[in-house]
Order: sequence, then structure tokens, then C-alpha cells
Amino acid sequence: MSLTPILEETLIKRSQQKKRTSPLNYKERVFVLTQSKLTYYELRAEKRVRKGSVELNRIKCVEIVRTNSTIIPCQNKYPFQVVHDSTMLYIFAPSNESRSVWVQNIKEEIRNNAEIAAKFHPQFWQEGEWMCCGQLDKMAPGCEGYNLFGDGK
Repeated sequence: MSLTPILEETLIKRSQQKKRTSPLNYKERVFVLTQSKLTYYELRAEKRVRKGSVELNRIKCVEIVRTNSTIIPCQNKYPFQVVHDSTMLYIFAPSNESRSVWVQNIKEEIRNNAEIAAKFHPQFWQEGEWMCCGQLDKMAPGCEGYNLFGDGK
């Protein structure tokens, strides 16, 4: 497995809100995709500080988030989600083109994963519910069929 970056870009990550009382915030992070990991870093005075990493073989779904009328409170307006283990990362790209490149490259890298989701939530988990289907359990099964190489719309 190569450590050579496939993609590298400054994107915005939404906090994962692992605890009910965690604040919802958005932070710039340098994301690096290699053949084995998606890693994100905080940039501090020209030095990278690793903030998190996801092994690609643990990713079950990567897809564009449909926003409908949802207001996105950060400068990057093009969200996508990376679902892994029992949580998801919401990542915001600066353009539709950037988002498409990230989604397609990650999909290509996970195409042979043992566990790909059969269903996913096409909209955000926000304020205690799924915006797409209204389910109140964050771990509720997805409400829409997932096709790894579908159109993502």
C-alpha cells in the first residue's frame, strides 16, 4: 500500500458530535487520501498536526449529501459524507468539481471493500434527526438504496 497522496486539499470538516452536548462546528483541515487511509490535519504555523484518520477498508459509503434548503454555515458549500464503522464524516469541498473528484477517488479506492452499505441517508443528521427521513436514531439504517458507482444524485 502506497503512502503517496492520491489527493490532498484543504477542506472543511463538520464536528462529529460524538456526545449529545458536543457543539456543532466547522473547521478547516488538510485532507490527504492515500491507497490505505483518509487522514486529516490541522495546520499550525506551517506544521501539520494529525487530527484524525480513517482506514479505507473501514469505509462503507461515500456519497454527496443532498442539501435541499439546508443552510450551510461555512464557506465551502459542497458537502459529501464518508460513512465508516459506526459514524460519519461530513466534509465540505470548495466547488462541485472538487467534491466530485474526492467522492469518485474514494469510491475507486473502496470498490473492493468487504462491507459496503446497502442503504444510506442522503441528507444530514442534524439537531437529533435525519433530515431525509425524520428518523431519530443516529444509527438508524439508511432510507435510500446505495450503489457504490451510482450517479450520486
